[in-house]
Amino acid sequence: MGLDDILGGLKGRTYTTAAEREEAAKALTEKCGYAAAALTILPIPLSEVIAVMPLHVGMVMGIGQIYQVELTRDSATQLVLRIGATVGLSLMGSRLATTAAKILLPGLGGIISAPFMYASTLAIGMVARVYFESQGQVSDDDMKAVYQAALKKAKQSFDPARAKSAEAQGLAQDAASAAKADPEAAAAQAAAQAPEDPVARLERLKAMKDKGLIDDAEFETTKKRILAEL
Repeated sequence: MGLDDILGGLKGRTYTTAAEREEAAKALTEKCGYAAAALTILPIPLSEVIAVMPLHVGMVMGIGQIYQVELTRDSATQLVLRIGATVGLSLMGSRLATTAAKILLPGLGGIISAPFMYASTLAIGMVARVYFESQGQVSDDDMKAVYQAALKKAKQSFDPARAKSAEAQGLAQDAASAAKADPEAAAAQAAAQAPEDPVARLERLKAMKDKGLIDDAEFETTKKRILAEL
């Protein structure tokens, strides 16, 4: 079952209580979070780069449906971009493929990437829930606070086994296949394959640590890997 199937199943459903909406949004976000983590371990080169943004966009569309807000892919993309810009993720540009190529720090291995992909996906989902609950009346400072709290909690709850589950792998495969069929995603993949200046990579790594996106151990492990390539 792909993400489009999941979104189709949400159409027409009505959640009458806040608890029901919260539970449905949480379930969808976790599915997408583990699918995003699964992308980092798929035997498909750069699958996480070209498929993570479509996953995030689909997740936000689904959360919108749960809160009875209909979004197009374009409007959902803009909301994901806004969330990313507000909380400090490397979400640049306005097109799906370009953004997907920017979201990950090149050089992160699966040990670091999978928990981060999972946690950042859940944190984006939590911010989206607050956005819809408040009917868009949420400040940038509140977005940042919600994101950071959700990111920290999600990193602690990450279960590697669920990232390897058939459901997560299936969703990830579906997202990767759909993204690879898009010519813009292919262009982004080619761009992502270009070598990056190690100094720039170290600067981006330091920025991630300063923003609390990775901890000291993750920073040191990745820094050593980058320096070893010099």
